[in-house]
Amino acid sequence: MVIELDDAGRAARDSALALHGVSKLYGARAAVADLHLQMAPGETLGFLGPNGAGKTTTIRLAAGFLRPTRGQVRLLGCDMANSRQAQQARARLGYVPDVAGLDPGATGAWLLDELAALQGAPPVDREALVAQLELDPGDLRRPMGRLSRGTRQKINIVQGLQHRPDLLILDEPTEGLDPLTKRALFDILRAVQARGGAIFFSSHVLGEVEELCDRVALIRRGRLVAVSPIATLRASQERRVIVQLAADAPADAGQLLAQAPTVAALQQLAPGLWQFAVRDVNGVLAVLAGLPVSDLTVEPPSLEQLFMQYYRREEGGDA
Repeated sequence: MVIELDDAGRAARDSALALHGVSKLYGARAAVADLHLQMAPGETLGFLGPNGAGKTTTIRLAAGFLRPTRGQVRLLGCDMANSRQAQQARARLGYVPDVAGLDPGATGAWLLDELAALQGAPPVDREALVAQLELDPGDLRRPMGRLSRGTRQKINIVQGLQHRPDLLILDEPTEGLDPLTKRALFDILRAVQARGGAIFFSSHVLGEVEELCDRVALIRRGRLVAVSPIATLRASQERRVIVQLAADAPADAGQLLAQAPTVAALQQLAPGLWQFAVRDVNGVLAVLAGLPVSDLTVEPPSLEQLFMQYYRREEGGDA
């Protein structure tokens, strides 16, 4: 769901997260600049960008751990510049950082209790999360420094979700997790979606974002360069087409394909076998309707392809 900014104040109050004109400066250097981003309640938004693009700074601003140099951050309708409102918002926020600064000498159980107390909300889902993540209760009684990376990350996930937050901010949450635990985490996140919780999901693994999110925000050099539903991004990108023509195909079949709207990178792989990229699928299908097609494959672009195509286009624009 995309929220227009015609009435920025009302939209911000009704949003799970709203960044309006947010910039963070360190001296003369802008870590992020003029960010405008809205998340609807119950939405899952994927947040993507290369290293150094400003993802972590944006997340810290959104969670209220950093104050913006300019602009406004509203979290669950609360103005994060107002200390009383910020405290109310944090009680309803769940945050899972990429690297949790958890005391290596403390036990997991003690840390979960302390963090729940700081959160100001009861850990109503702790037992269920421990079971779903197959976290050994004995590990919760051991010092964090003696646990494996995967076990520490499970505890990190539990602390972020144990109080059933209305908004969950995840920064590379699958780091250190084995495939079975990743699947368990995604089952947990789908349950958050089902109950109407909002999820801000940052990951380097594009397949994870594609599986979980309907909309993505792309950041580059501290600026948002795209905020769009994945389906809309896909519609604007090229698809790869492989077509096998029958033996009685006309000799000028290649010329006909080359003249179809938006066809690019046409190449013949074998007699009658053609491969090309196309944006206007309907246009090429109209051409293929007049040819003896024996097999046809149209591959939609993956999120990884979308990401790379978009950033290559941005690089070209800068040049």
